[in-house]
Amino acid sequence: MNERLGRGLSALIPDREEGLDSRSNLGTLPLDKIKTNRYQPRQSFDEDKLAELAESIKANGIIQPLIVTKTEGSDYELVAGERRLQAARIAGLDRVPVVIRSVSKKEQLQLALVENLQREDLDPIEEACAYQTLVEDFGLTQQQIAQSVGRERVTITNSLRLLKLPSAVQQLVRSGQLSSGQARAILSVEPDHQELFARHIILYKLTVRQAEDKARTFVQSLKKPERTAADSAFLKGFEADLQRLLGLKVKVLEREGKGRITLQYQNLEELIAFKDLINKLRQES
Repeated sequence: MNERLGRGLSALIPDREEGLDSRSNLGTLPLDKIKTNRYQPRQSFDEDKLAELAESIKANGIIQPLIVTKTEGSDYELVAGERRLQAARIAGLDRVPVVIRSVSKKEQLQLALVENLQREDLDPIEEACAYQTLVEDFGLTQQQIAQSVGRERVTITNSLRLLKLPSAVQQLVRSGQLSSGQARAILSVEPDHQELFARHIILYKLTVRQAEDKARTFVQSLKKPERTAADSAFLKGFEADLQRLLGLKVKVLEREGKGRITLQYQNLEELIAFKDLINKLRQES
């Protein structure tokens, strides 16, 4: 059994009925005795990387024990080592090496969060959600969170701000299409236009600096310029001039400097007269 866990652990893990050493809290446990960490901040796992880890476990065993805590029943709950636990199941292991620690719910989340941060396994939204849980469920301040995970307080603040983004934009951050820096630039745009601006950043491949600059003018660039009274008077006058010159009903449609001129005739006589006018102008030119 211990050969599957790695040669480095074979001398440390006693072969007892439950596989646990009460003095060192180091041992082995059946997989079906270990429940998933309910506070696991990481929500998505790369299946290909899990498969690679499973193959490594088959060949070399689990080198680093999982950390678990005892539940009120007879089972154990995972504190850290979610990827190893999932890969062990894929590899077909029956038991895994563990270290048993008595931790509070808050410490359970903190340890899982720190483990993922150290490995850079969390996407920015997963990280922000974990911080939010520490704030809402356990009453930690941003300064306390920063100290517990070894980050600057402003880093925690900026991370939490990402949760103010629309869910569609958060998903773009989760998938890696937007960086956390680009996402923070989106926050300065009016909420109704944030998703559109996110798509704009992706489409034009804006850097964080470019996104920050564009955010200042993005909404204004979407607004249609209002037509002034002078503009309307000019168009009406132009229509009237063309109608007198051509002998047809004229409609000028203009929008943002572009448009079209439509001519309408009421009967065949007006069409023939218009054709004669065109021929006359052509001869004079």
